Amino acid sequence: MNSAFRVQVVRRGVITLPRQVRVANNIQEGDTLTLIDLGGGVFVLSPFRSQVDEVANRLARQWQEAGESLESMLKTLREVRDEYDAQGS
Repeated sequence: MNSAFRVQVVRRGVITLPRQVRVANNIQEGDTLTLIDLGGGVFVLSPFRSQVDEVANRLARQWQEAGESLESMLKTLREVRDEYDAQGS
């Protein structure tokens, strides 16, 4: 499979992915793609869902089950940072 394809942006920013790309990546109508801006005009379009939200939710559940909260973690972080700063002085 070629690694580069030309696509044209039409009205309202719509692009059509070449059939070869859709078939090779099993991209179906209605699928949501992730667009990653690498800067300098380089983009990555991925058919895979970002798992950041899923991982963050799983961690939040684990912390909550362990009796932790964002406030308690921030408090601990501040304490550790203060200890570290005191050692450096």
